[in-house]
Amino acid sequence: MIYLVCYDIAERKRLQRVARFLEDQGLRVQKSFFQCDVDAQRMAHIRREVRKLIDEKEDAFFIYPLCDKCAQHPLSDGNGELLKLEPFEIL
Repeated sequence: MIYLVCYDIAERKRLQRVARFLEDQGLRVQKSFFQCDVDAQRMAHIRREVRKLIDEKEDAFFIYPLCDKCAQHPLSDGNGELLKLEPFEIL
């Protein structure tokens, strides 16, 4: 499933830690938006790890799941598009 993950982190060090962690989990599409193509179990892990990094009283963290049907029919203006990451193997 594709998830759009975004955050608003109040403190710079926490922001950098969250950004570094999410860069390993998905594709950065904006400064604070990531696209993650993972299963529900992996997304639960990501959420647990981010909750360890943020201050829930000062910061915000959002996960928007996109079902396959929704991901195939995005509404868009301009030249942006939802990216579909295909698995590959380096030999």
